[in-house]
Amino acid sequence: MTSQDSWGWRIRLAWLGILILAAGLRLYRPDWDGGIAAHPDERFLLDVAQRAPLARSPCAAAPDFPYGTFPITLIQLLAIASPDADPLFAARLLSALVGVLLVVAGGAAGSRVAGPWGGPLAAVLLALAPFPIQQAHFYTVDPFMALLVTVAILAAAQRHWRLAGAMCGLALACKASAVLAWGVLLAMAVREDWQMRSILRVGRAGLAFVFASLLALGLGSPWAMLTPVSCWRGALVQGALVGGRYIVPYTQQYYGTLPLLYPLWQIALWGMGPGVTVAGLGGALFALLRLHSRRLRSRSLYLAWTGLVLLAFGSLWVKFPRYMLPLYPWLAAWAAFGLLRVRNGVERRVAIGLVLSVTGFMGMAQVGVYRTPHPWLTASRWLYERVPERGVVAVEAWEHPLPVPLPEARSYVLYPLSVYEADTPSEVAAVQHTLDQAHVLVIASRRAVNALARQPDRYADLLSLYGKVLAEWEVHVFTRCPVVGPFALTDDPLSDAALPSPGDTLAERCGVRWAIRLPRLDESFRVYDAPLTVVAFNPGVSP
Repeated sequence: MTSQDSWGWRIRLAWLGILILAAGLRLYRPDWDGGIAAHPDERFLLDVAQRAPLARSPCAAAPDFPYGTFPITLIQLLAIASPDADPLFAARLLSALVGVLLVVAGGAAGSRVAGPWGGPLAAVLLALAPFPIQQAHFYTVDPFMALLVTVAILAAAQRHWRLAGAMCGLALACKASAVLAWGVLLAMAVREDWQMRSILRVGRAGLAFVFASLLALGLGSPWAMLTPVSCWRGALVQGALVGGRYIVPYTQQYYGTLPLLYPLWQIALWGMGPGVTVAGLGGALFALLRLHSRRLRSRSLYLAWTGLVLLAFGSLWVKFPRYMLPLYPWLAAWAAFGLLRVRNGVERRVAIGLVLSVTGFMGMAQVGVYRTPHPWLTASRWLYERVPERGVVAVEAWEHPLPVPLPEARSYVLYPLSVYEADTPSEVAAVQHTLDQAHVLVIASRRAVNALARQPDRYADLLSLYGKVLAEWEVHVFTRCPVVGPFALTDDPLSDAALPSPGDTLAERCGVRWAIRLPRLDESFRVYDAPLTVVAFNPGVSP
């Protein structure tokens, strides 16, 4: 066996191990919430799929539907193929498969950017990163779109315009923001046609790309072409929302956040981890500074796409971390490029080992979230034991209503609190009046706390009221944290909002010996699968 054959076998074995690792991390515990559909996008997509028959438009069933209908069609086909399966778990298994394919695409990007060993290195970094693992446990449209546009960019770089167009069309059938990739690749195809000397070949690349993309869009989301007004209206409304033209409660957490810097900071904190983020940005910067080199000039498309994704999605007013998923394969690829460019062999191995260790620790911690019951289930069972029949439960109006329905459920009177509108003395007094009558206050997650703390001047009175409740009422906290062995990685949303924390330490709250406190995380990293749920009993109302 030649030396080249030996290296080839090693790379294949590395790929096999990485795919097994990626699948194991993403397929672990698809029932992470006990089947209550704790993610609102999952609930929405499943509800629309059930209300709209396969031959009818989901846009008619859900006015202002903000996505393409391809993910809905996939759920409907899954239901037909496995009628006895729970559609929620079936959809999550499909999402896990898409997550594995995204690792493959990231590895392919690494091979193009950093050479043969760049592929496995980029793939393992993406396989271990905590946020892609989390997203593979949710059925949302963003992983589908990220996978398809990544394949489209890779195909276009090899001048496979039909494949690139088909991938872009399917990406548009998932989410309208894929139009960024469509526009970039169309411009590339037109540029290639312009450079052709032969008149007979002019327009070949551009026409192939456009035809393939329209055909794929028509097959993946036919209603977007048959009923464009109803199917694209929701995407336009969503565009106005993410651009900050109007604010809703769940986007208020982005007041005061900086464009570009906030998304990168959150990617470093939990998305990909600090090692991959620093190495990825460093590798991309190194390539940019040496773009004049003939060897690196072939990577110009990948570099331009990395920058465009960062600028386009990182500059939005609404900065949900999932919007940045199309960046993740390329950040992993540039991280592999930067790490493999370290010339000293010992230093290179140390750098790679350090980045892999940090990323792997964070990825294993994310998996550790799913080893204990969801806090909403635990808190609900506890409430059914403590709060009497017909008890009054105050819950935040924009939050997941607790307690959730369970076999041991009792009947309660739910008082919704409109906390996001409570920015005047009279509105705060109305919240106070509701709390005075309630047996218990339930804060299901950090969502409102994070949003209110971003505007302390506007919500000073309400935050003071919350602080008084947490300080004077009987408070119980339910949560689960990313853990690895005796260590937990967690932030503290109550302390970050300058609110009193319960007497237990972060380590005790997470059920481990030591806790590493992180800076404030975006709510998307925790609010669905690892919420901090607070239950406060009113001492002034008898049971």
